[in-house]
Amino acid sequence: MALILFLIFAGVQGFEVNIQPRGQQCFGEDLSKGTLYVGEVSLAEKRPELRPLSYRVLFKDIATIVEKNNVNTDKFSFTSTEEGPHMLCVENSGQFATWVNVKIITGAAAKDYSGVASTKDIKDSERKIELVKENVRQIHKELQNVREREEEMRGTNETIHSRVVAYSIFTIIFLIALALIQVLYLKRFFKSKKMI
Repeated sequence: MALILFLIFAGVQGFEVNIQPRGQQCFGEDLSKGTLYVGEVSLAEKRPELRPLSYRVLFKDIATIVEKNNVNTDKFSFTSTEEGPHMLCVENSGQFATWVNVKIITGAAAKDYSGVASTKDIKDSERKIELVKENVRQIHKELQNVREREEEMRGTNETIHSRVVAYSIFTIIFLIALALIQVLYLKRFFKSKKMI
């Protein structure tokens, strides 16, 4: 459990998947604007009958951000320009199922701080502090996004609530009016038949 939480907060996901012949696997992540996304795709097996892979990164399943064909191993990175779902899709165009290593790093974990120590001549602990600061900034940014979404959802919820109340009142008035019309009709009907 602690490892899972660490991986979520660290923004690192590495896994190995089996992609069927002429198949595709997609992995999605909801990124905020300005988030660094670093990915690596590679064949786990080095067999001659395996064909190279193709991959692409999509924004909201529409816009292609990165696309490469016929690669055995490749690294890529980009910074998200908009908030929303980003999908990494890996495709196996070969005739054999193949195992693929996929590594995704986002946010502060994706930034390379190794050059900071050499250029500024600072200690390793100070470099780690820079990394922690960047993590805090990323978490703060994500909290702001969550608050904005919460406000949007609250507004939508209040609108729906007011519409439901108005519809309920309209339904009650309509049913009362319908009941009165039925009573008047039945009263007239029974008088015409001389039952009352």
